[in-house]
Amino acid sequence: MSKIVFTFSSDGNLFDVGNNNKVMIIEDVTPYKEELCDIVEDNKMSFEELKNLVESWGGKIDLVLLSDLIKFYKKNNI
Repeated sequence: MSKIVFTFSSDGNLFDVGNNNKVMIIEDVTPYKEELCDIVEDNKMSFEELKNLVESWGGKIDLVLLSDLIKFYKKNNI
């Protein structure tokens, strides 16, 4: 069974529709949040460049398919 995935922003507006969306999870770099948002929004760096930057700040970063997160959720919450 295929799924249709709707992604919403925090204010409830539709952000995207699709099954191949990716989720970037960044940890332990809260002081750099604004800078990271600018970099990601403007698509200024590749994921590998961004990973190097985040790790240089002592943080961690992962890029996960939203469909994989949904599969994990469904498997563990049914």
